[in-house]
Amino acid sequence: MFDWTVRKLRGWFTARYFPSVDLLELCDAYHGEGEMGLPRELIDEIMRHNDPKTLKECSLTSRTFYSAARPLIHARMRLGMRSAMLSSKLPSETPFDWDAYHEQPDVFHARYLSATEERGLLRYGYIREVTLELSRLAHPENVFRLQRLRVLRTVHTLTIDSLALPRILPIFDSCFSQFVPTLRSLSLRYIRCEEVHQLTEFIYRFPHLDDLKLILHGSMDGHRAPPGLTWPRPRQPLPLGGHLDFTGPPRAVQWLVDLPGGIRFRSINVSNLLDDLEKLLVACSSTLEVFTIRYINRRESVT
Repeated sequence: MFDWTVRKLRGWFTARYFPSVDLLELCDAYHGEGEMGLPRELIDEIMRHNDPKTLKECSLTSRTFYSAARPLIHARMRLGMRSAMLSSKLPSETPFDWDAYHEQPDVFHARYLSATEERGLLRYGYIREVTLELSRLAHPENVFRLQRLRVLRTVHTLTIDSLALPRILPIFDSCFSQFVPTLRSLSLRYIRCEEVHQLTEFIYRFPHLDDLKLILHGSMDGHRAPPGLTWPRPRQPLPLGGHLDFTGPPRAVQWLVDLPGGIRFRSINVSNLLDDLEKLLVACSSTLEVFTIRYINRRESVT
């Protein structure tokens, strides 16, 4: 018991007062060691099933647990209002400058990313899931172009709120090229586009995409492409064999079914407001294992 307490105190002291320690070197140094007679591979597998609070507590018990828990603790990064407020480091009585944030969000998020990098959390490839909550901002594309965001080359899950496709597609490479080789799951919520084929073009820029979550406006902004405008067809079909979570207008179902190369989802989750659900069933009939309908009625409870 005494030995366990000493190790926990030592781990807490190191994490608290030496945050800039070479984490990669430390983790690699204990990569082959186990704990309590268990092989390191088994410890890594056990760690994957713990919640963040438990992982943080485990990381303070020993160096072996520290090296196993650290990559999981810092696997997710969220850029949004909360991270912007944290980066400002204002006293509690000082109001947050909302106007400055809406006009220059990149300044706030650059500070946050800089502090993250000082703790060695960007350059070691810990971050696997990124969420960008950048709605109602004047120039969200400036955040996408931040240099420290572009070093994230191990991300497999990307979530974006309120993405304006007409502004992003022309500068796609300078905003998202670092995610292209590794991205497997894409979630887009309340995107803005002039024509549904802009959405197709954006999605097909990620050739390894397996999971897709879409929450689309009922009218997709109600815009149509100018007469005679055509969009280039994707170079190759996407895997699209994982999970689909879809909420949107009925006409978007036909767009999903007509995606180049087809869809092969193993599980589908949709809302009850869609009309052409049978088209999704037919399109994925050879692969579909789970089909879930979210039934929501304002007069009844959600089931």
